[in-house]
Amino acid sequence: MDVIWDFDGTLFDTYPGMMAALREVLAGYGDTRTENELLVAAKEDSVRAILRDFTQHHPETTLAGLDQAYHAKEHATNLNPQPYPGARAALLTVVHHGGRNFLWTHRDDVAWGLLDRNNLRGMFAGGTTISMHFARKPNPESLLYLQREFGLGTHHTVVVGDRALDIDAGRAAGFATIYIDIDGLHAAPQATATADTLRAVPAVLQQMVAAGM
Repeated sequence: MDVIWDFDGTLFDTYPGMMAALREVLAGYGDTRTENELLVAAKEDSVRAILRDFTQHHPETTLAGLDQAYHAKEHATNLNPQPYPGARAALLTVVHHGGRNFLWTHRDDVAWGLLDRNNLRGMFAGGTTISMHFARKPNPESLLYLQREFGLGTHHTVVVGDRALDIDAGRAAGFATIYIDIDGLHAAPQATATADTLRAVPAVLQQMVAAGM
């Protein structure tokens, strides 16, 4: 079994820094939402969608300008995010079953550096980042690239993510999916399986292997 992993909110706990940066940028234009409220909105869609919607109600802003300001603050804030508990075990579960791990993220190549810093990069056979300029999730373009590049079988590949758009992209590519519902939002009932935390994912993967994946 091969597994394609989302990064932010799935393997690494980057959301605190992301939401702090987002709140600071939007508060500069009078937005009063808390970091938790912004997190729920981001989980239901994406940070980019929040910024896009914000520009529709604040004509003095542009998506490009907000996006640039957000990423500048986020890079300064998220200097040392940590893997979620169970990240190493989850990746090793795949390797021990003869499978391959792949990275799949809207983050730039900083994601590879964070994996390397935490001695996790060696467990990945490849992946995609935003630097490769694929269409954004839930468009499955980047997943289909991984399928072609690495010969991934649709019946032996699982996409793991923490948002509905991760699950929708995985389904559109023809892969099985695992939704990590760490915040209890229950936002992806269409997923093949659901895990409460990353620590629970290995057991779900083993069940899939036992079922013939």
